Parts: sequence; structure tokens; C-alpha cells
Amino acid sequence: MKKELATLGFSATLLIASQALFAQEDETPIAVPDTGAGGYVASDGSVVKTGSGDCLHDSSYSADAPINACEGIEEMEEAPAVEETAVEEPPPEPAVTSATLDGEALFDTDSATLGSVAEQQVMSLVEQLRGFDEITAISVVGHTDSRGAEAYNQALSERRANAVADYLSAALPDVEITASGAGESEPVSSNDTPEGRQLNRRVFIQATASSITN
Repeated sequence: MKKELATLGFSATLLIASQALFAQEDETPIAVPDTGAGGYVASDGSVVKTGSGDCLHDSSYSADAPINACEGIEEMEEAPAVEETAVEEPPPEPAVTSATLDGEALFDTDSATLGSVAEQQVMSLVEQLRGFDEITAISVVGHTDSRGAEAYNQALSERRANAVADYLSAALPDVEITASGAGESEPVSSNDTPEGRQLNRRVFIQATASSITN
């Protein structure tokens, strides 16, 4: 009988010791969250634990709003915020306009001098170009029909292109203007008819700008 009592006493001692050890292992304080204790008994900023290490609840406790560390729920790490990269708008396509002036209306035969009627035509074109914002370049190309020597036609087309370019430069001094001649090399119609040759005698103007303002 004494042996049995001794055995029971020894078992009780082990049980008490294990409970004490368990309590010691759970003595790490659990801080009250910023949102408050919310159903848990708290003291000095920490949740109060029982002797077995469980968090002590009060009458307002609800399982819908637990303190995770008390209930053995692992804290979910917040996913790092993804920084949105601003999408740059592509630059607007440049606006391009062109005009073809009748060379016969601009110049007398074998002449590269602009008359009064020709100046009015070119000035009308200038007014159109002023409707563009930030004109970056203007190119002027002179053309002739195939009558006469090829070298002569080449030189004549260059002189006529330069005459128009000079007028444009005076009206639009801040714009880069280039002039060149194609002679008879780029016909737009047959040189076998008067009508076709008239179409081939021309001055082609192309302007590039950032946008149209009006």
C-alpha cells in the first residue's frame, strides 16, 4: 500500500513539474494588437495567460476576431506592394502636308523668277502653313517636262525650286527649308501631250510639323 502511495505521489510530482515546465515555455508575452484586446484579458499591454499558457478570454470574446498568436494562427505576411509603372504615351506622329504648284502658272517660259501672280499663290500656301504648330522642315522640289536638254531642265528645276524656297524663307525665317531639282526625271504624266507636259512642269512642296493648330 505504501508502495502504491509512493508511486502516485511520484506521478503527481511529475505532472506538476511538467505543467510548470509547460507554463515556463509559454511565458513569452503576447502584445495586445493596435486594434485592442477585443475579448481577451490584458494587462500592461500584454494578453494575460492561464497557468497552461492559454490566453485568458473575457465575456466579449468572439472567435470571429481572434488574436492570432493566442489561437495558434500563423500571421500572414503582407505581399509587397507592387509599384505601378506609368506607361509613357508615345509621342504624336508628325503632321505632314504637301502642295503642288503649277510651274507654268508660277514662271514664264525658261524663267525662274516669281511674278506677282506666282507670289500670291506662294503667299496663300504660307498662310496654310501657318496653321501648323512647330514646323520642323519644308522641302521644295522643282520639276520640268522633257522638252529641251536634260542638263538644262535639271538646272531650270533647281533655279525654280530655289526661287520658291527663298520666298518661303522670307515668310517663315525660323523654319529649315531645303530646295532641290529633279529636272525631267520624275514625270507624273506623259510628255507626249501638252496636257501631260503641263502636269510635269511643277514645284512640289512638303512641310512637316508637330501638329495642326487650326
